[in-house]
Amino acid sequence: MAKSMKWTILGGGNGGQTTAGHLGMMGFDVTLYDIFEETIESITKQGGVYLEDALNGFGKVRRATTNIEEALQDADIVLVTVPATAHTTVAKACAPYLKDGQIVILNPAATFGSLAFKKTLKDEGCTANVTLAETNTLLYGCRIIEPGRTQVFGLKSRILIAALPATETANVVAAVQPAFPQFEATESILVTSFDNTNPILHPATTLLNTGTIESDHEWHFYIDGFTPSIGRFVEAMDEERLAIGRALGLELLSCREQMEVEYNVFENNLADSVRKNSVYQDIKGQKTLDTRYLTEDIPMGLVPFVALGKLLDLPTERMEVIISMGQLVLERDLMKDARTLENLGIENMTPKEFINYVKTGEQR
Repeated sequence: MAKSMKWTILGGGNGGQTTAGHLGMMGFDVTLYDIFEETIESITKQGGVYLEDALNGFGKVRRATTNIEEALQDADIVLVTVPATAHTTVAKACAPYLKDGQIVILNPAATFGSLAFKKTLKDEGCTANVTLAETNTLLYGCRIIEPGRTQVFGLKSRILIAALPATETANVVAAVQPAFPQFEATESILVTSFDNTNPILHPATTLLNTGTIESDHEWHFYIDGFTPSIGRFVEAMDEERLAIGRALGLELLSCREQMEVEYNVFENNLADSVRKNSVYQDIKGQKTLDTRYLTEDIPMGLVPFVALGKLLDLPTERMEVIISMGQLVLERDLMKDARTLENLGIENMTPKEFINYVKTGEQR
């Protein structure tokens, strides 16, 4: 039964191609959708995706297409593996073609991706009875070598997943675990969203390394860029995230504790944990500030953290500094399409009503 499930991956980037290849290696029926014809042509020509290093082999992809209707037509499980900034665009494209009974997973969701996706489907008039879910992070550390070939640095040992509402989580986990036993049910999308530590690790580290980024030096983001001082700042910013989580009834893992659970790295502080993480060793630092570490992780991660913090009257000083600094350094407004309470469709809810909504789907 499990192998008969048909998977569609929306997004042909690092994570999308790696996921499609991995599923194909395991013998699942896989369709890959992407907007770039070069990617689709390459994968179609060779019939799948080659994976190297931590995963090594060839994964068959039954169909690779730039046609979203074709990609969705017989899918049982849809993994949306695109940058969070594209979630609304993808939801609009999917809205006319989704069908009753399909499971749609934001993989990963950034912060409250399933809420943004659901609001967009509703705004677009989608009436299909689909189950929405989200993960806290991507399973793989990976990069594209060329279209149809990816390098996999490593796999995490645990991925959290929750449905919206949480009453559907058990059904989603039962569907995905035959392929991905690393996917573990968690209480609600509050956990998957607040467990997203990219907005904590990426933007501050990027902005505080601006001089290196704009120099001629080659560098490694986590090894060279995550200095002890930056580590202390980031760890203090992480405390803001944890405090918001506690106010919402969550006992979250800190970034340092996540390193223990996901990568088996045990150190006394975050800087040492990051720098001694073997999966991070070969990840090079960027050479431009126009990077997803700012343009995605700020509006899709830090902004909703701050919005919930303000709703709960909790301090978010460091997060707010990084949001302002990012916009000033980039000379760009990152708030227009950011995940504010209004853009998530929860602006009229109290904290208690919001918690009840993500758990039960009921609006009071």
